[in-house]
Amino acid sequence: MVAIVGYTNAGKSTLLNRLTGADIPANNRLFDTLDTTTRTLEISDTCTVLLSDTVGFIRKLPHHLVEAFKATLEELSYADLLLHVIDASNPLWREQAAVVEQLIVELGAEQTPRIDVFNKCDKFTGDILPHGADIVSISAKTGQGLDELLEKIGGRLDTGACRVVLRLPYDQGGVVDMLHRQAKVERVDYGEAIEVEAVCTPVQLGRLKDYIVSGWTPPKEPWED
Repeated sequence: MVAIVGYTNAGKSTLLNRLTGADIPANNRLFDTLDTTTRTLEISDTCTVLLSDTVGFIRKLPHHLVEAFKATLEELSYADLLLHVIDASNPLWREQAAVVEQLIVELGAEQTPRIDVFNKCDKFTGDILPHGADIVSISAKTGQGLDELLEKIGGRLDTGACRVVLRLPYDQGGVVDMLHRQAKVERVDYGEAIEVEAVCTPVQLGRLKDYIVSGWTPPKEPWED
């Protein structure tokens, strides 16, 4: 799960639309996005994530509104990664970013990994924007920098998953249910055995290695070299 957060009108909905082809209103109005919208985003052949747009934050958000928004922003609690979208064209972007960072702390998501996404870089008129391993400059409107953003998301979330084909005896049918819950199942065929094509994590691959017929070779043990 990837949650998009940011100051109001930073371009969060525009970014979601650009990445996923969604049709979320992207208007220049306070609290235009009042609930979360979640879409699927395919980062690579082996990495698909859920991308959620959230309500825009504002300076001096009243405490009772923070409480009210906690239900709306509960995705932050489950997110594996935050995309903090910052309006690079706004002269007050530093102050706005600080507001968002403080509210992230209040919402209990300060330990969640984060990428700072400087949006509207095509309208940036300053000197040099911050840069680093977890920072990227983009224009959600023109598409500039989105490939780099996707690469950074993939680098954070693609944990070495692999597409494999498994052949399961029917007395192991429960494994299919587990794969539907915990992996990305792409095909299930029922014949002499149950054949499943799925994208699995390294942990799952280790547990299911006896049933894998193609797509993955178990690493050698030290004594096998």
